[in-house]
Amino acid sequence: MKRCVRPLLALALLAGVHNLEAQTKGLTGAIFTTLSDGSAVNANQYGSSCAVYLDGGPGPHAPAKAAGLPDGDYYFQVTNPNGSLLFSTDPVSNRQMRVANGVFVAYTGFGGPPHLTGSNQDHPELGAITISLANTTCPSDFLLSPEASRAYKVWVTPVASFLGNPSLVDNPCSGGCFHGFVASTSKTDNFTLGPSFCLTVQKQFLENDGSLIPGVAWEFDVTDTVGVVNPHFTDDSGLVKVCGLTAGAYTVAEDPYASVVGLVVNGVSLPPSTIYSFTWKDKQPDPVILFVNLDLIAQ
Repeated sequence: MKRCVRPLLALALLAGVHNLEAQTKGLTGAIFTTLSDGSAVNANQYGSSCAVYLDGGPGPHAPAKAAGLPDGDYYFQVTNPNGSLLFSTDPVSNRQMRVANGVFVAYTGFGGPPHLTGSNQDHPELGAITISLANTTCPSDFLLSPEASRAYKVWVTPVASFLGNPSLVDNPCSGGCFHGFVASTSKTDNFTLGPSFCLTVQKQFLENDGSLIPGVAWEFDVTDTVGVVNPHFTDDSGLVKVCGLTAGAYTVAEDPYASVVGLVVNGVSLPPSTIYSFTWKDKQPDPVILFVNLDLIAQ
């Protein structure tokens, strides 16, 4: 019996060395935050927690598999920058995804409201997707940071490296472990949430009898702070609302040939126009813009 102790002990020590090497070697690849289509975001700042999506591996225009995570299943979480506060509010199992060929290919979470996915504009041939850090209860999930900097950290760790019970929201741990995520076997990225606002645009038609009716499915083009034109369409009440916009200059435009007879911004009547430009700053009221057109069909 004694002669068996040394070989067994040696094997145990060897296994421990291999396990230590696996932990200290760390996780290869990279992750980063982005928009739903995978386009790059300047300075990692977002106007709303609902706008932050997770991406990994190759960035824009990079070759497939460049900086890709190893294939397999992963969990993710959102914390403050030092990891002491957990901001994710759903079970760990609901924050799960799959990597194949170095890119995110599926959201596999369960046990809570789902996390939305986007079609990644880079490497669509691999089925690459992005995953929203907040679930569909957003903006309730994830929690807003109490810190003035509004800074956050997103973590990704292999399912096999997670320490704790994935059916729970939080898994307290210590010694380089944060809510079940071990720093040495995880990838992280920081981002911030800046001041944001909602833009409301309304369309109404003036009838011959002086009454107003809503303009349904009416297109408004919103040019954002970096010059990108985003089309939006009114609902059955003649209204469209766009949230998560950050501070800066914007232009709202409709059909340039529309017969606009009224333009009202936050209750103040302005000279009629098919275009309205404004600059939004923190702590200013959210803009509500009403365009009133003649109903030419009724004329």
